[in-house]
Amino acid sequence: MAIAVTIDGVYPGVSVLGVPDVTEREQIYQGTLTFSGNYASGGDALSFANISGLLSQTAPLHVEVYEEPSTAQTATNYKFIYAKGPKISSGLLSVFVNTGAQFSAGAYGTTFATTTIKFRAWFPQGQ
Repeated sequence: MAIAVTIDGVYPGVSVLGVPDVTEREQIYQGTLTFSGNYASGGDALSFANISGLLSQTAPLHVEVYEEPSTAQTATNYKFIYAKGPKISSGLLSVFVNTGAQFSAGAYGTTFATTTIKFRAWFPQGQ
């Protein structure tokens, strides 16, 4: 049960212009998810708490998770659904195979080693 969150364009102590992208009401971040450990039946914890460069301290309004393999990588065709929790640290990410069945509980192993898993998350502005 470990999904590491890295925001694109943010490095320790450095924030790139345009991160986050903002509207009148939302801050929009994108980045990479790195899977390790074990997947739990029903979904794995996906926390945005204590992420370098993240200005919001409230749960995201919406999260999209998708594959973005390079030309040298192979897509897995898994589908991802984010279930919003009441706090920034309590969301769940469920993973489904292309048949619609949920990913089997147990070790991720090298399942996502052949692709890049990205996210885009919308947080309330100023919270």
